[in-house]
Amino acid sequence: MNILIIDRDTTERTGIEWFVRSNQLPFQHIYHAENIKQANMLLSKVKPHVVILELEILSNTNFESFSMNVFRFSERLITMTAEPVFERAYQAIELESKSLLVKPLNLNQLMKALTNAAQTEVHHSDTYFSRNQEIYHSLFIKAPLTDSIQPYFLLIEAECATYTIDLFHWLHKINLPFTAEFFPLRNKVVCLAYTNYSFTINSLKTEAYKIIQLWKEEFDSNINIAIHNSYIKSDNLQQAYVATKNILHMRFYKGFNQVFLSDELNKFISFDPFLTSTEQRFWMESLEKGDIEGIKDYLYKQFTNPFHEYPEPEIVRIQLTSILAQIRRFINNYKLVKIEDIENKYHRMFQIILNSPILYTIVQEIILFCINVIHYSGIQKEKRDFNYVERSIRYIEHHFRNKYLRLEDIANQLEISPNYLSHLLSSGEKPFRRLVNEYRINEAKKLLRNTNESIQNISDLVGFKDPNYFSRVFKRFTNSTPNYFRQTKT
Repeated sequence: MNILIIDRDTTERTGIEWFVRSNQLPFQHIYHAENIKQANMLLSKVKPHVVILELEILSNTNFESFSMNVFRFSERLITMTAEPVFERAYQAIELESKSLLVKPLNLNQLMKALTNAAQTEVHHSDTYFSRNQEIYHSLFIKAPLTDSIQPYFLLIEAECATYTIDLFHWLHKINLPFTAEFFPLRNKVVCLAYTNYSFTINSLKTEAYKIIQLWKEEFDSNINIAIHNSYIKSDNLQQAYVATKNILHMRFYKGFNQVFLSDELNKFISFDPFLTSTEQRFWMESLEKGDIEGIKDYLYKQFTNPFHEYPEPEIVRIQLTSILAQIRRFINNYKLVKIEDIENKYHRMFQIILNSPILYTIVQEIILFCINVIHYSGIQKEKRDFNYVERSIRYIEHHFRNKYLRLEDIANQLEISPNYLSHLLSSGEKPFRRLVNEYRINEAKKLLRNTNESIQNISDLVGFKDPNYFSRVFKRFTNSTPNYFRQTKT
């Protein structure tokens, strides 16, 4: 049987095709049309058994030609709309549509519509479709199966999602020492393994490693396999699926060609992913000095040493974007945004952090990116083409506790005149003295909240020579005295 999908959106058409193929619906050939002209041509040429039509593609000028062709050359029509209004329903009735689906499509309804449309040709497959739908429903909804099966539950994922269908078909071809059912998902394949009673988890784990090796030899690609540690009862398929899917996230730390057992991890831990002020200073200073060895040491200790407890992978990604933000700050400081190579690599680095399945790969890419950034910053230093205001702010951030900090100190560091620097700060950000006092008062607020240090000691710790002057500046910034601020903890 043939099926024709008519939709303006390429992604929608591709998604429906994937759904048809992944659920092994009995359509040998799947055709696409993005407009009515293409649809009319394909209708007369391939005479599809089933047509899926986006109603919004129809207009007053093409409705008649399409309706004539669809009645003449196809047997079943399924219609879709993003506008569930009377006009669309009337069009569906006129075209004698067997089903009218509303976007975004409900996959259960789509499966039902496609199954009904195919029934005239596949009565022998009724049992298969019923079984197929029952398994899928039980994966995602807590629904007991009608039989009392007790298989082992496995999830198999390919390194690249585009291999999922190949993996699904390949698994049917290889010789296994047990009977198995396979059910494809978007980027994984479910396996229900029916073994005899002498077949243990360790036996299954050994077979899983053999599957991994066979796949690698044939496709030069990698897979992971996760195994639920007990037989599946008829009412806990969803629970097994969730637990087994969760352990597959360990690929982030372990990589591919692994076999995971569902009880190897209780849960991922959470943590604050954002860099502390000390860590932020470390990154800016290390990049400034070109200290690649220090950067490597930080990244390896933080992300590649064995974990006692495994952090939630998505939170680790946030932590890595926080590091990338400091690198971006350094890039802006040296005006490296003007260099196309750096900009392209920065955006690529951002995508790698978000999407790379393995942590070690991300760490290596960050190191290579830092080497590149440091190289270009050296060129900018020689040309003296960098952001004086940003560098001044960073200097103040690191030295505001110095009671004797002067504008001249920063100007000397940057090798420009104090008057020119004063002009830049006043026009671009804030005057030098206000910037220094902001950092000092913000630090004082932290100490007032979190320590029992005296006001005089806090004044000294944040860089003021005179406690009375500190109190006056504090009140100017906060409308509160230090004592009152501490009492109210505001």
